[in-house]
Amino acid sequence: MTDHRFGWCLTLLILCGTARGQSKDETVDLFKPEGAVPTIKVTLDEANLRQLRGDPRKYVKATIRVDDKAYTNVGLHLKGAAGSWRDWNDKPGLTLNFDKFTDGQKFRGIDKLHLNNGAQDGSFLQELLANELALAMGVPACRCTHALGELNGRKVGLYVLKEGFDTGWLKRHFKTSDGNLYDGGFLTDINGDLKLDHGVDNGRKDLKALVKACNEGDANKRYQEVSKLLDVDKFCASAALQIITADWDGYIRKPNNYRIFFPKDPKHGKAVIVPHGMDQMWQNPGEGLWHGWGGMAARAILDHPEGKKKTIEKLKEMTEKHFTQEKMYKRIDELAPRIREAMTPINKGWADNYKNEINWLKERLKQRFELLKRELPKLK
Repeated sequence: MTDHRFGWCLTLLILCGTARGQSKDETVDLFKPEGAVPTIKVTLDEANLRQLRGDPRKYVKATIRVDDKAYTNVGLHLKGAAGSWRDWNDKPGLTLNFDKFTDGQKFRGIDKLHLNNGAQDGSFLQELLANELALAMGVPACRCTHALGELNGRKVGLYVLKEGFDTGWLKRHFKTSDGNLYDGGFLTDINGDLKLDHGVDNGRKDLKALVKACNEGDANKRYQEVSKLLDVDKFCASAALQIITADWDGYIRKPNNYRIFFPKDPKHGKAVIVPHGMDQMWQNPGEGLWHGWGGMAARAILDHPEGKKKTIEKLKEMTEKHFTQEKMYKRIDELAPRIREAMTPINKGWADNYKNEINWLKERLKQRFELLKRELPKLK
């Protein structure tokens, strides 16, 4: 996958499959930055709104309208952590699960999607760019685009629309949805009580085996045992992504903001730790490249000479092929005008200030490029 053009790697793979006679993935068009930004209109009746206010993280039933099509009985709950949480009367983050209450119902081929409110990202581009970098490096990640939101007729502004970790997402990245997908939750490592998002509860045997490997006393044996269970190549690529983006809130640092998938059949590969919640990238562009690690799997891999070597190789590959000033600026310049145009009729002041947010993002990226150019050759 790393040979495909940055930003369109997944799209090209899908189109090539179509050319060979495979059916086209109907989700592709949704994530093309073309045409008007769609408006997602959410309607809750009084009973469901009352339930949502009582327990905002529990699914209630909503009606969703996009263009001329309505979707009824869509599962909806509020989402977000300490920095991004907003209630219904503000601009809440939303999870929409189209087949939660109606089997087989999908939105343009997707079972689940998230509407992230951008509370911690004034550019509304950081998560999109980080996920595209992950995909370009062969790391399973979620595609993003943008949407405008209306809640019971109230225009609340721009959202980052992100695909969820549904069965379609699993099949695209692992060729199967047969396996266990766990949610890393908030500041919880793999030895914690992770929520099983998808699959069959096996008493956490898969997680426990990986935790046992991470706790092996001998460093060399620990690396070998972890390598038998976890896809080290993808982990090192993900670690390189988190280093390059100065991601202080991801698995290798906290650990936080991740999913982990264990395919049931070994022919579909080893376990993969998937990055998530990448909306605060490049906040500290001067952050060093190599420091102590938070996640136990990160320590088992990155503190070993082989794991460090692989990650440095991924860092070099990423900075040579994907994370370049020319490519990143070009992608931003493709996306930003569409966002500004969508918001101008709603909030002209916001739209006028948006260029400042883009300039600030570009400046942070420039600082990161300069640091990587200076410090990466020193990393051994």
